[in-house]
Amino acid sequence: MVEPLISVIIPIYNGEKYIDNCLSKVVAQTYKNLEILCVINGTTDSTEEKVREWMKKDDRIRVLVTEIGDLGRASNIGIENTTGPYLSFIDVDDWVEPDYIEKLYSGIQKGYKICKGNCILYDGVKNLPAYQGRSSGEISIRGASFLLPCRHSSVYDRSLFEKLRYLEFSYYEDLSLWPILIATAGCVYYINDIVYNYNQTNETSIMTVRNEKHLVLDKVFAHIFSNLTPDLDKEVNLLITALFIQSFWTSNYQYIPKDEVGQAYLKRVKQVVENRLVGYYYIIENLPVPKEMKERMIRFYRDPIA
Repeated sequence: MVEPLISVIIPIYNGEKYIDNCLSKVVAQTYKNLEILCVINGTTDSTEEKVREWMKKDDRIRVLVTEIGDLGRASNIGIENTTGPYLSFIDVDDWVEPDYIEKLYSGIQKGYKICKGNCILYDGVKNLPAYQGRSSGEISIRGASFLLPCRHSSVYDRSLFEKLRYLEFSYYEDLSLWPILIATAGCVYYINDIVYNYNQTNETSIMTVRNEKHLVLDKVFAHIFSNLTPDLDKEVNLLITALFIQSFWTSNYQYIPKDEVGQAYLKRVKQVVENRLVGYYYIIENLPVPKEMKERMIRFYRDPIA
């Protein structure tokens, strides 16, 4: 039986320090039928030259170059240039295990449109698994709140992206689409094996940048809500919104700076919540999170800078 082609998309911005390690792990995958799309976006270092050297050694590698340095845009360019029925994303400063694709594709073979694996959160100190005490198996949208809202460490059915794209020119571009993808897929198959290494030590990584241009959660809210349609059942619409709220609180709230810019931003988010998020209290009350976090969310709604 011929293995289907799986497209691996690697968005790259100034990745000269990481590209060799990243690509060496991708080309050595036990699953061989790959196309490897290196989307170089706005790079000012030697990344492109390094990728072209790799192309000489492995004809599965393709390079796509854009002058626009934006992660969401680079991801969308990758999606639009895939030729396989399945795709996966890898960040250039991360690295994958040899059986990354093989294990995740095994979940797809069970009939699922998204298969997500466990990963190591590599912070240079503790380096702990992202998910502990979990078992492999189907995860419904109701139970998916524990999953990091990241594009990586997953294999997706390409059909999910027929009408969906990542938010461009914005922080939280992962978060803007993750709950919609789960709702469209219906559920996720989760594999508890470590397949991905998530590098959080890169100082140029978007996760370490804290400035005003990235504080655009209101834009992400608008993107999420534009995908809530009558075609989706009322409960699914509510669950998408709930998953988004929880993902923001558990994964991104900590990165908001505690200065005047951050305070102004939190006020703006509160206004967005008031204007667009009907049922905020109901959603929070029904989230599967500790009572302390629920109380913090309610306090934020009443006074975002308290």
